[in-house]
Amino acid sequence: MSAVRFDKGVGILVLVAGLTPAAWADDYHLGQGYNVGNFNIAGYASVVADAPTHGTSKLMIDDLSLFITGRFNRYFNPFFEGELTEDALWQEGGSLFSDSKPRLVLERLYNDSYLTDYLSVRLGKMLTPIGEWNTIHAAPLVWTTTRPMTTYRGFNEYTSGIAVNYDAQDAKLPEVQLYWQPDGEMIPKPQRLIVREYVHAYGVHANWSLGLTDKIGLSIEHADVNASDESQTLYGLNARKTWGKFQLETEAHYTDLSGGNPSRARSNERGAYVLAAYSPTAQWSVMGRYEYFADREAASSSRNALVGVAYRPDPAMVWKLECVKNYGAVLDIETGVFASFSVLF
Repeated sequence: MSAVRFDKGVGILVLVAGLTPAAWADDYHLGQGYNVGNFNIAGYASVVADAPTHGTSKLMIDDLSLFITGRFNRYFNPFFEGELTEDALWQEGGSLFSDSKPRLVLERLYNDSYLTDYLSVRLGKMLTPIGEWNTIHAAPLVWTTTRPMTTYRGFNEYTSGIAVNYDAQDAKLPEVQLYWQPDGEMIPKPQRLIVREYVHAYGVHANWSLGLTDKIGLSIEHADVNASDESQTLYGLNARKTWGKFQLETEAHYTDLSGGNPSRARSNERGAYVLAAYSPTAQWSVMGRYEYFADREAASSSRNALVGVAYRPDPAMVWKLECVKNYGAVLDIETGVFASFSVLF
């Protein structure tokens, strides 16, 4: 690991550690961050244990993220998120910290300007509004440790450019986000952490609220694949419905591919998952998930089934345990047992 990367990683850890005394102040509540003047300092941490059936077991800091949110006036409201990711604490066949190679990643850096009560402009690096999972992907806020491939594998997770957001005042109208990335991603993730890099992306996401937690959304995006002649147009759907203690959520997308790609096995890419969760108490939940994904460069499709349980002793804290079975092509999700602990601070 380079000295620069190590120093940056230590810098974030020191900063997060420096917040600990404040966490015990009377005005601090776990998961809500700490207010310092016009800034709110928050974040989350996630420790993951992987035990794949045909792979190497490991314990790692999957994410250690720091959020800094500024609120000044209608036009200047900056936001920063930096993340320390994939720091192996232990790996099968090695000793404690022997395989530690953390990466510091710029997740988000943007400014929000509120032009009216219902219209705002975001400028910088942001999460791409395709589906729902990608925009709320922090580990304490999602159901499972293993992320469905449908929620990231076929599109750009981040947009570096400009977005116009319309927050409907009429409940019958959707919230709409229009976005444009004129070139590549601002300080992209290392190549080993992504499937492919996208450029010249633009799209729209519309989201209809159907109640307190229920919603349905539609996404359309066009993008070019970096360093290739390939381009794509994606059509996506996301939905969530709650009946008392039972919740059902789904995301799906279909992508038309064009241009040259000698590795391409099909002219389109498609994926979908359905997740059902039942929460008998406020602390305990059980869930099941099934996903189908046909990758553009895989001759056969990949399917995975998951059953899991989650325990949430505090709204900002969650333990998860899940068993996963993969069928067909092995892409990002393996057969095995996976567990995690995550907390918002």
